Amino acid sequence: MNAELDRKLTTILCADVAGYSRLMNDDEGKTLDRLKITREIFREVIDRHGGRIVNMTGDGLVSEFSSVVKAVQCAVEVQNKINKDNVSLPADDQMLYRIGINLGDVIIEGDDIFGDGVNVAARLEAMAPVGGICISGSVFDQVKNKLPRDFKFLGRKGVKNIAEPVAVYSLSLSETPGKQPHSSSHHIPLSDEKIQDTENDTEEDKRIRAYVKRQAGFYRRALTFGTIIFFLFIINITTSPDYWWFLWPAGPFLFVLIMDAVRIFGVGHRAEDWEKRKIAKIKSRNQKRSR
Repeated sequence: MNAELDRKLTTILCADVAGYSRLMNDDEGKTLDRLKITREIFREVIDRHGGRIVNMTGDGLVSEFSSVVKAVQCAVEVQNKINKDNVSLPADDQMLYRIGINLGDVIIEGDDIFGDGVNVAARLEAMAPVGGICISGSVFDQVKNKLPRDFKFLGRKGVKNIAEPVAVYSLSLSETPGKQPHSSSHHIPLSDEKIQDTENDTEEDKRIRAYVKRQAGFYRRALTFGTIIFFLFIINITTSPDYWWFLWPAGPFLFVLIMDAVRIFGVGHRAEDWEKRKIAKIKSRNQKRSR
């Protein structure tokens, strides 16, 4: 990593026209005229909210803001304006945008910005509904108590070339009546919060989770035992290649793994299924007798 790169933390807004290729194929001239109109809307609203347009390429746009709240407010205003302008048009003629917003670290290169912060914003834009907005967990954490809007958690999504899944939220384009910016009418999972609520799991969920944990334990043991056996083999081959003594300690390790595999993937797993079917059968028989 080049420590001399100029970096900063900023809010990135990425926008893109939904179905742009189809619109161009239908009518290039009309599509370009309407693209210019929507670009002017973006320019005016971004400038008014203290943002800066980084670049406009084709039907796409990248901008940045020093304020996370201002970036979200800008996105909402733009979408409401463009969506309203398209209401009277036939569905196939509408030019609507998707917008993604992320708060992240970027690399500064002249007037342009690069890096994972921009990449995540672009991926969020692709996930956003037509005419809507998706934000990352880092943005949500900053605006959840500052804007009177409903947020919907969409889950942790895998993002190409990003190691960790990104928490993704959508938000309403209209203000929630009676909702104060500092409060929330329902619980929203935080970006670093555990997604699955184990307290609300059904018995089937708990059984599946326990089975997956046993499988994970088996794979960990297999990796550990395999590493030990491999190092014993290396020591054996370099010290006494004529006598394969490493097989003696390797035997118990392999025996334990085989028994685990049978218990988890083989007979043991089928036995659990048999017990479950047998219990269900007995319960059904008792219910018939009680009628």
